[in-house]
Order: sequence, then C-alpha cells, then structure tokens
Amino acid sequence: MGQLARFMQQAFAAQCPRGWTCDSEKRVLSSGMEKLLGYSPRADVCLEREDGTRRLWIEFEISRADPVANHAKFATSHLFKAFEPCDVFVSMVSSHVTRGRRNLASNTIHLLRHVGINSFQTVLLPAIEPERIKRLNHSSLEQLENSGLDVPAEQERVFQVVDPVLESDGHRIHFASELFEVVRSLHQWNHQVSGSIASEQWKRRTVTYFVFDPVSKLFAPSKFCAYVIPNKSKSLDDVSGAGMMDIATYCKLDQTDRRFDGHRARVHLTTNLGMTLTQPSDSPSIDRAFAHWCRKNEASIKVHPSGPKIIRPPDWY
Repeated sequence: MGQLARFMQQAFAAQCPRGWTCDSEKRVLSSGMEKLLGYSPRADVCLEREDGTRRLWIEFEISRADPVANHAKFATSHLFKAFEPCDVFVSMVSSHVTRGRRNLASNTIHLLRHVGINSFQTVLLPAIEPERIKRLNHSSLEQLENSGLDVPAEQERVFQVVDPVLESDGHRIHFASELFEVVRSLHQWNHQVSGSIASEQWKRRTVTYFVFDPVSKLFAPSKFCAYVIPNKSKSLDDVSGAGMMDIATYCKLDQTDRRFDGHRARVHLTTNLGMTLTQPSDSPSIDRAFAHWCRKNEASIKVHPSGPKIIRPPDWY
C-alpha cells in the first residue's frame, strides 16, 4: 500500500461523520477463513452507523495495479459470509488507474450487484491528474497532511453515490457514480431514441447541456446521463442496459418529480465526477462532431437558443 491510501484511511477516521464509526483494514471474513482461502478481503475503510443500520466497505484504488482484484475478493467472500442488506461495497478509483482497467472494474460492479452485493464505484480525487497522484502516493504522511487534499469532499462523494436521489416504482434512482456509467448512459440514449417506442415517448425536447464521448463522438442530454437505476440481484435480463437510465423512466420522472433535476445533474457531473464544461466552439473537432450528431437527431433534439454547453470527461480519462 502506498502512502496516499494510508493517508486517506487516517483522514477518514479523523474526520468521521457524526453518528458513524470508522475502522481501517476491517476484515470481511474471519481470520480462520482468511487462512483457509489464502487471501484477505479487507476494506481500506469501513464506515458504520453507530446504530448498526449501515456499513460502507470502502476501497481506495490508487495505482495502476488492476483494481478489479479487490472487487473479486469481495465478491468471492460473499460465498462464505453473505453481505447483509445494510452492507455497501464502494470502490474509489484514482485517475492513475488507466481507462480500460477502471472500466473493467466499473462493469464488474454490476456483477457484484447481480450476486446480491450492493456496490458502487466512483472517482477518487477527480481533479488531480495521474502524475500528481503518483507523486502524492510516494509522499510522506506529513507532506500529504499539508497537501490541501479535500477529504470531506471525498466523503461527500461516497454518500452522493450510495444514497438514492429518489425512489420510483420500486426502483432506486441514483446519481451516476463513475465516468463509464455516464458514457454507457450516453450510448443507451442514442440506442433507445432510434427505436419507435422510445422516440415517441421522448418526442422532441429542447436541450442546452450535452455529455460528449470522445471515443464514439456521440452526445446525449446531460440530465439523462447523470442518473442511473442500479440493477438488483437477479435482474440482468437486458444485459446491455443493466443499471442504466432508460427513456421511459426518464420521461415519467421528468414530468412528475422535481427531485429529478437538471441543475443537480450538471453539478454532480462536473463537481463529483470531475467532468469539464466547455463550448463546442472551444474545439473544432467537438464542434464538427456535434453538428453531425445534431443532424442525425434533429427529430429528437432541439438545441436551446442560448447555444449548446458540452460536458466531457476529464483529460486523464
């Protein structure tokens, strides 16, 4: 373990939220079971409500090592001691973990949910570039204490993603917790709106803020991309859309629930996930891609007269 994870353990404990306890290196299984297995599923930090109604098992994934290994440890520990409804696994992944590895870990979260573990993955220190993460990880604890890292913001992000924004028809609606969830939702919108049923539900909407995926050059309304519906155990019938928002649910909530809010969505994407707000004119390639996308989707999208605002992933993603 590098120094940054140790610092986060100490800082989470020192700034433990009121009404919670905080332990480091907390065992998921007994020491005897660890000895039998030959590996030790332990949380970097375990936040537990004092009344015992909730436990957050938090892992800090700092370096380029494959973060999915810890997901697998927690998933397999479930075979020997089932996680309870109050248990939540949270993986916080820094920018120093490469995009492919973090996306693999993000997709594994859906499998953890499928086997009955309430799980989330989110960004750790999203405003900090990979090279600085590397330097911080090799700093002393004293240097880290003086580095100005905003630990309360990291704790707040955990609660922002694990707590539902609202509940509707038996589903818990959450903010997207990870960048790849945002990208998947973007693709979900583009796929669904091309179908006759979803396009009729969506109709034609005026939109100002759009999320941009630099890989596919596609866009989608940012509010749609900012919310997800985490899949539950044994609910992976539509694998491609597992855990994502869908147009039918979006349209219903957009008409009936004020908590389903576009401003909150934008703040979450840019503050909690570190995405960047820009104008198409700032980048000729984005401007061309947006014009092309708008032509293809003119039946569904009308750009607000004030002009489009683009929310894109951070440069390190």
